[in-house]
Parts: sequence; structure tokens; C-alpha cells
Amino acid sequence: MKRIANIAFVLVYLVVLAGSVVRMTGSGMGCPDWPKCFGLLIPPTSEEQIKWSTGVEYSEGAMVIERDTLWVSTENHVSFGEKFVSSDWEPYAKHDYAEFNAVHTWIEYFNRLIGALSGIPILLLFVLSIKSRRKIPIILASATLASVLFVSWLGKLVVEGNLIPFSITIHMVSALAILVFLVGLIHHLDGTKFQVRKATRIWISLSLLIAFMQLVLGTQVREAVDIALESNVSRENLIAGLPGWWVFHRSAVWVIIATHMVWAIPMLKNKNLKHYAQIAIAILIGQTLTGVIFTKMGFPAYAQPIHIILGFALILVDFRTLLASKS
Repeated sequence: MKRIANIAFVLVYLVVLAGSVVRMTGSGMGCPDWPKCFGLLIPPTSEEQIKWSTGVEYSEGAMVIERDTLWVSTENHVSFGEKFVSSDWEPYAKHDYAEFNAVHTWIEYFNRLIGALSGIPILLLFVLSIKSRRKIPIILASATLASVLFVSWLGKLVVEGNLIPFSITIHMVSALAILVFLVGLIHHLDGTKFQVRKATRIWISLSLLIAFMQLVLGTQVREAVDIALESNVSRENLIAGLPGWWVFHRSAVWVIIATHMVWAIPMLKNKNLKHYAQIAIAILIGQTLTGVIFTKMGFPAYAQPIHIILGFALILVDFRTLLASKS
């Protein structure tokens, strides 16, 4: 079960990475419907595939883009004539987004594909936990599966709502919850705890809380960046165009570094837990560097997935360290 949990963790983490690439490239609406993509199980590779053509057999639910509108076939029919006739079609009702970009479509498709793949070991974990009849694995595996179902449902709402801003933050936090449950399950299956001072565990808990708050605030900054970019603000002028509260996110990095150093530096002397401290310090260095890149280079797109992945990693390392310690 532990090996399957590890596989599930890696796959879900890849989903987070893929999701951040989707945000980086602006590919969130690459597939305008859910769970299919332009009404297809395998998405189109060229615009011609979703343009109306005469003499084509269209099935009910098929999609085409015509007159700057996304249309859905209302019934099985064969197209005829030289021009598009709307009698066999109706406009897609859930949003008015009607663009095709092959790169965006396939980036979003791979994101969904990895997400679906990650659900297999999670479902298997749930089945195995039921068979094991052990209370904690059942609770954690059930919570993980429930979180996956919630994220899938929320992903559907995000697409149908044409990327409703705050729902994207909820989507990210929910993905973090899946990883947290998996870390809890992995730790329970490992079951090893090491003695530390009570004050150390308090500082780890505080670091975890602040890191989580920083992640949530960071997603809001990211959405503010998206809004600014959509308003044609250049990346060089992004900082001036951000709301004033974003400086709290920028300045909080020093609080995070300070709280982590309080416990991480002494823990370097603990042979059983020092690797957690080493990883936490490495992540903090990486996050600080990407933060500097953001402020000095106008929020370059390539740094965004790195920053968010490190943010997730810091929270998960803090959480695993807390689980692996006892006072």
C-alpha cells in the first residue's frame, strides 16, 4: 500500500506541475468543455477539425466554431449545403469562449490526462484500505478519494465558468489537500517518529501555518497578475499595476525564512530528521530566488511553475516533519 501511495503522490504532484504550466501558458480554456475536449475524447490538432464542413456526419454533442461562436450539435445529422445552417446546432450555453489554439488545447488535455491517471492509484488505495479494515488508512484514503472527486467537480465548474478567478484558488488548495492526505497516509504506513523538543514542534507548526497562508495569498497575487496582463499591462510594469496588498506576500518571505530557521538549523544536528531540515532550507533558497526573479524581471512566465511547486513542497515538508516528530 505504501508503494501505491508513493506513486499516487508523485502523479498528483505532476498534476500540480501540469496545472501550473496551464496557468503559465494561459491554456486553461484550451478545452472549452468538460470532460471532453471540443466534444471529442481525443482533442483536435488543427482548426480545420472543428470548422463546419459540408457532407460531414456530425454526432449529437459534436462541436464546431463558426461566426466566432462555439456551437453544439443538437442531434445526429449529416451537414449539407455550402453554408453553415444553425438549425441543427445551438450555441454552447455555459460560456461564450470560442477560440482554438492547438498548443493550449493539448497542454490542457495532458493536464486532464495526468489527473485521470492519478485517480487510478488513489482509487486502488481506497479499495485496499477497506480490505485492510484499519481505521486510519480508511479515513485517509477516503478523504483523498473525496478530495479528488471534489477537485474534478470543481475543475468542471472552472471550465464552464470560463476560469472564474477565486475558484482557481480553491482548486489549488484542494489539490494541496490531496497531497496532504497522501503524506499522512504514507507516514502512517511508515509509522516512525523521532523525539524533539516541544518548542521545536511548535515552531514547525507555526512555519506550516504561515507557509500555507503565504501560498493562498500567492494565488491571489497570481490572479491579480493575470488580470493585469489581460488588461494589456506589460510585464515590466506589472508591479506598479498590482494592488497594494501584494507587498504583504513579498515581505512575508522574511517571516517564513525566520520561522523555518528557528527549527531547521538546530535540526541539522538530528541524524534522524536532518534531511527534512536540509530539504526545507533548499526549498526556501529556491523560493527566495524565484521571488527575486519576479520582482526584478517583471514576473516572467517560466518562473511561475517553479515558484508554485516550491510553495507546495515547503508545506508538505513542514507537514511531514511535524508528523515524523514527537515531544
